[in-house]
Amino acid sequence: MTRDPAATIRELKEQGGKDIWLWGSLKLMQSLMDAGVVDEVQMRVCPTTRGKGKRVFEDRQDLSLLEATPFENGVVLLRYEIKK
Repeated sequence: MTRDPAATIRELKEQGGKDIWLWGSLKLMQSLMDAGVVDEVQMRVCPTTRGKGKRVFEDRQDLSLLEATPFENGVVLLRYEIKK
């Protein structure tokens, strides 16, 4: 049986507890954002990586920066709140 991912996330959020993490599925992330169940996005920006790829956000998102943490290797962790 296939379950609706957004419905599953809603059920988990109602239970309380620890954070829910999604790692590595851009298509799933976009569908969860479209469903309005994402509260925060964390991105790691690697300035030495170049090339073309999929867009993270198909449509403009209203984001508020929560934290920017640089690391010695040039990676920066950016935490954004999704304004609803």
